[in-house]
Amino acid sequence: MMFSELPAQWRQFLGSDALAQSSRVLPASIQEMPCYPPQESRFRAFQLCAPDRVRVVILGQDPYHGANQAMGLAFSVPDGVPHPPSLRNLLKEYESDTGLPMPRSGDLSVWAERGVLLLNRILTVAPNAAASHRGLGWECFTDLVVQRLSEALPHCVFCLWGRDAQSVKRLIDSKHSVICGVHPSPLSAYRGFFGSKPFSAINKALLARGQLPLDWSLTRDLSNDGEGHIGQLF
Repeated sequence: MMFSELPAQWRQFLGSDALAQSSRVLPASIQEMPCYPPQESRFRAFQLCAPDRVRVVILGQDPYHGANQAMGLAFSVPDGVPHPPSLRNLLKEYESDTGLPMPRSGDLSVWAERGVLLLNRILTVAPNAAASHRGLGWECFTDLVVQRLSEALPHCVFCLWGRDAQSVKRLIDSKHSVICGVHPSPLSAYRGFFGSKPFSAINKALLARGQLPLDWSLTRDLSNDGEGHIGQLF
């Protein structure tokens, strides 16, 4: 099944009929296509962040297209894998914005565990072919995710990086905070991503709605349940 790796809580949240429609849009052959990330990691973002824990959605474009890079979390790579250019740029801005040290690992899983849905607009890519699965049908699924979160959550910060991500803005209710920005890709980062301070902007949006700021430190000390250790943001 196309969504067999999607956690039951998310399947219930999104609705069986809507998921069936998304499944019909996607070609069945995608199950056999050589693509990244591997099928067991495709829904990693959802496995680490249940719908009732989502505080922030960071939406990117599509997975990394190099071997062993994509892990089902937007912008993240497994520990020990060299940082791709987009991640290097993201972490440069992270260091500048938060005052936290540059991490050695590019694994952003801890953000997901604290309530950040690290979602790509498109969930798969062919090896060595960026954006090769654009228009394949994943957009129907990610539209569904954004729309359901917009409907169900009292407040969420949606951080949309790049044109592909910003195409979902039409689905987001005005009760939420939306931060649109340039993608950290080397092709665009110098046109507005650097200096945009997205992490402090997200925390300011949370504070404005009476919510606690997010802990952006890339460690696994979850004793504060996602709060505290926010660097030099305020």
